[in-house]
Amino acid sequence: MPNIPLAGVALRRLLTVVDQTAELATEVASTLRSRPNDTPTRTAQTPLGVDALAFGPAEFEAVALHLEPLDQLIASASPSADGMRWRYLDEAVLFRCERQVPTPFDEFTTRLDISQVIGLTSGYLAGCTDVQARDEAGRPIRQLERSINRAQPTYLALCGADVLDVCKLETIDYGPDEQLLRWRQVHSENASALQDDGSVSFARTAGGTRVAICAYQQFALPPLWRAITPTLWPAVRRALVEDAYRRSFHTTLNTIAAHGQDSTGPVAETAGADSSLRDAVARAAEPLNPLAGLAGLAGLAGLAGLAPWKPTQPEYTDSSGFRHFRPERQPR
Repeated sequence: MPNIPLAGVALRRLLTVVDQTAELATEVASTLRSRPNDTPTRTAQTPLGVDALAFGPAEFEAVALHLEPLDQLIASASPSADGMRWRYLDEAVLFRCERQVPTPFDEFTTRLDISQVIGLTSGYLAGCTDVQARDEAGRPIRQLERSINRAQPTYLALCGADVLDVCKLETIDYGPDEQLLRWRQVHSENASALQDDGSVSFARTAGGTRVAICAYQQFALPPLWRAITPTLWPAVRRALVEDAYRRSFHTTLNTIAAHGQDSTGPVAETAGADSSLRDAVARAAEPLNPLAGLAGLAGLAGLAGLAPWKPTQPEYTDSSGFRHFRPERQPR
């Protein structure tokens, strides 16, 4: 039988190297993949990519009907320790996360236009919006929007992942105690998004404003990860996906909260992140260890997560040039 505890240790050591490499190389890789780099993409005019006249009021009204059963599904899911709710529908991820902001609702919604909130999502590079209808106050209530974001999680750029390019129908409702933007994907120019539907809401609470994001998403993987994914342990695969969403939407919620509180400047994507690729896989590897949870393994866990790997020195070399090593564990 394979030694499962040692497999977990090896996995941690491997991901330590991968995580450190990704941190150094992701920014370079993302720049090369961003057609051709972030600066021209942010300033150049981005076309909508679809015929806006092809979508009438009926298509916009259908967005809420499409999202209603998804909202019910995610509402029935129990929240995790960090408050996020998760459901997996085949290969797509359905999730919800929220953040309480102390700013009063009226002040928050005055400072932040919910119809432009997609531009505050993590990794946003460029986009454009075509408003189709407005309410009596001149606020957008139906619009098409194209958004281009860096690959998520960003280390996928190391394997050739393209930018996430999505065009969607959006409806916005403005109530006295809640504002709600819903969207449904209608096109992806580079086929990077297989599914991207969801909503963002601002709601009045006794303590200020609740910001909630709900999304139903599936993005195309680069060839290397398409080959690797089926071979991953389910626990590892789930940990990688959930870690990517936590990091991305932690940043998004922080950015939205900052703008609603009249803060200026973007929020760093690593700000406040309490996990990394290495930590996510380490968490996933814990259930594979039959001794996990025992106090005696605390030292091993620390060693696996933090100590760098060092090659074992041979005990001696014989006259024929063969090197002999002392085994770490004696056979029973």
